[in-house]
Amino acid sequence: MNTIGNILAEARKKKHLSQPELAIELEKLGISKSHKSISTWEKGLAEPSCTTLMALSKILGITDIYDRYYGDTPEHPYTLLNEEGKAKADEYIELLVASGKYTKHTAKIIDYSPKKVRLFYMPASAGPGEFLDSSDNFEMVTLPENAPNETDFMIRIHGDSMEPQFMNGETVYVKQQETVENGEVGIFGLDGESYIKKFRSTPDGNYLISLNPKYAPIPIRTENFVVFGKVIG
Repeated sequence: MNTIGNILAEARKKKHLSQPELAIELEKLGISKSHKSISTWEKGLAEPSCTTLMALSKILGITDIYDRYYGDTPEHPYTLLNEEGKAKADEYIELLVASGKYTKHTAKIIDYSPKKVRLFYMPASAGPGEFLDSSDNFEMVTLPENAPNETDFMIRIHGDSMEPQFMNGETVYVKQQETVENGEVGIFGLDGESYIKKFRSTPDGNYLISLNPKYAPIPIRTENFVVFGKVIG
């Protein structure tokens, strides 16, 4: 018999989700759990409630939780078949679906619920590459109606280095991505610090540029550099 923790960990890794990202997906379904709770489940130190387990199964695409936990489902016709027989049964099901004669007709439900994203605070204490994966320095907020649809997270700016375009205390919208083009404004991690800057690539090297002229360019002369996203509004 498998364990719930092993089942969740295996499915999460197949989905390429970190534990904090899985916690965010649970939040979208109205279940507030920290990534520490998920770690506890995966280590087998505790188990999620029935409602939470169902939500996790939905997020992680676990459609055979009984089989994974106990083995074959009792009284299911598949238990009488070997692997070749199961494959032929699956082929026949595909033919039935493809024919269009035997598929269920269900009404499509359009989700009009407001999108929720993470709101981070600047500056954020995080190591390179860990800002989005392991930082707890955020809250979940509803994305404003006038925000860009591509917004993956938001950041509240601290400081005047990007004035006059971005003011101290202002919130910016960010599309999560690993690269930005020359001249684009992004959110970056450099030597354990996070910045909102313009990226500038020159023959002499790469720099993080402030829009406020009283701040000097920051040279990127280390491997501890990461792009967290592009500022889109």
